[in-house]
Amino acid sequence: MEWLNVKPEEEGMKIKKLLCYSYRVIEILLILSITAGLIALGLHSHDKEEMGGLLSPLIVALAWMWFISLPLLIILVASFIRSIPPSTSYKKAVLSLHIINVVLWFLIYYLLPKPAPCDAALMENHFKTHQDNMYDLVRYVRSSLNDSCSIVLLYRNDEVQEFTIRNRGDCKEQIDMDDKRELETVLQTAGLSMQEFSVIQEKMHKAGVIGFEIGKNLFPYWEPGKSVLLFRWHGVNRYQFALYDHPMTEEERHEVMSLFQHVLYNDSVVFESFGGYPGMRGFPDRDEFLSTHGYKAS
Repeated sequence: MEWLNVKPEEEGMKIKKLLCYSYRVIEILLILSITAGLIALGLHSHDKEEMGGLLSPLIVALAWMWFISLPLLIILVASFIRSIPPSTSYKKAVLSLHIINVVLWFLIYYLLPKPAPCDAALMENHFKTHQDNMYDLVRYVRSSLNDSCSIVLLYRNDEVQEFTIRNRGDCKEQIDMDDKRELETVLQTAGLSMQEFSVIQEKMHKAGVIGFEIGKNLFPYWEPGKSVLLFRWHGVNRYQFALYDHPMTEEERHEVMSLFQHVLYNDSVVFESFGGYPGMRGFPDRDEFLSTHGYKAS
């Protein structure tokens, strides 16, 4: 048989070629996966801070799975070093892909806008100017909703970020607002008409907010007596006003003060920094703002 006549040297060469081919496949797939990840990161980031926020959990995951990520990192670094100088067509292709990824990273970061800053003083000024319109928005939405219903409508850069309607336990999420028939049907389940919905959007504009979470006679675990008005985005972080229907108790105030991403403005208004990631949550002027208003920061 022919396979009995194969020399050990030839067998070793075949194994070496197979390993070299396997390494090249892994190398190319790894570089292309990074390219795809950079493109996805750019498409899903509204600003530079959000890009950092999306990267944070990825970095944590890679750190936890070091036994997988470390070998891949070694392959990536070795791939770049081995492609210099680009003496063969394969090395030229690999080096070109590495350069494309570097350029793509800087291009995405350059094109993404820097988010507008937000602090407690800015929110205070906005509240003082627009508080009548803000409470008018809350009253109108609640008077239009059926009992045990709630609506969440959040915009970002004039695009709907979230649109959810809950009707006695039934939840409709991410409704297509371009489909007028579906929108009208879903709104009716919560007691809203298309005309009322248009008025709500007008009142949002007057109140200077870009979103809200408002419910009417909800169950206790849905925080009755509290409405949230979205003021500004900063990366994946939301700065919002929490308006309570009643003066908070001492226990409720203590709970608010214990959270560094919350600022107690008065007994029924809280400035909230919600949904952030490490290093980007809270208010940069929190301690100064609280001391100015007679509160002691926790």
